[in-house]
Amino acid sequence: MQPSPDALHAEFFYRKPLGPSEPKPAFGLAEPDPSRPDHEGFIKAVNNARGEAHALSGSGFTLLQHETKTQDFYDDAHVAEVYYSEMRDLAKQESGADEVFVISHITRNEAEAALGKRLGAHRLVHNDFTPSFDSTIAPLLENVEREPTRIAVYNLWRRFDADGLDAPFAVCDARSVSEDELIPTDLHNYGSSEGFAVEIYQSCYSDQHRWYYYPQMNRDEVLMFKTYDSAERPFLPTLHSAFDDPAQQPGQASPRESIEARAICLFF
Repeated sequence: MQPSPDALHAEFFYRKPLGPSEPKPAFGLAEPDPSRPDHEGFIKAVNNARGEAHALSGSGFTLLQHETKTQDFYDDAHVAEVYYSEMRDLAKQESGADEVFVISHITRNEAEAALGKRLGAHRLVHNDFTPSFDSTIAPLLENVEREPTRIAVYNLWRRFDADGLDAPFAVCDARSVSEDELIPTDLHNYGSSEGFAVEIYQSCYSDQHRWYYYPQMNRDEVLMFKTYDSAERPFLPTLHSAFDDPAQQPGQASPRESIEARAICLFF
């Protein structure tokens, strides 16, 4: 498939293939090396997804219009009280799930990340979970009256800076992903310095990957994309990554601010 006429070209950082005796990769046990020795940059076309038809059941992502009543995305208690219920309702509406749990979020700020105060945009190609999420979610299911026939997880991503230009967010059409390039990786201290471990996917480079983004996203838009689905065999994720638009000069745009919440959707 040819890139769209208004596609831009940007660098994406992929995991180098594992060597014959190389152990399973891990993050979170030591400070990351800023030089990214285990990753390699590739220039990929990033297609403008506005005006195109994308669905959770196909490409694995969709853009939603949603006005939030959340006043302060940096107030964790306020977010848990107001935003979680909003995202729970939105995920239930879009997925058709019978029950939805929103149990965590991450608020990112590029300016504060530069000062070491908060997480910034994540510029490595990855997916949040692997099929091993079955074991991760087991404690939550102990409080569910019925055993679900299907479990799916969606990331609900929103940016709320002034102009939506800095560090755009890209998603890869799940139909262009195969098992061959996926690398299971342990992520320790998930969610905080004292968090738990989950298994994520990194990805080697593939020429088949088709990347998309929604230019100049605003506060009233939510990008919803699938990060796990127990009904898929094999599960092929919606890989994602932040990237830098080469047309944007440093200091021209407002630093990116974003919030992401993960919705665990149960089907009975």
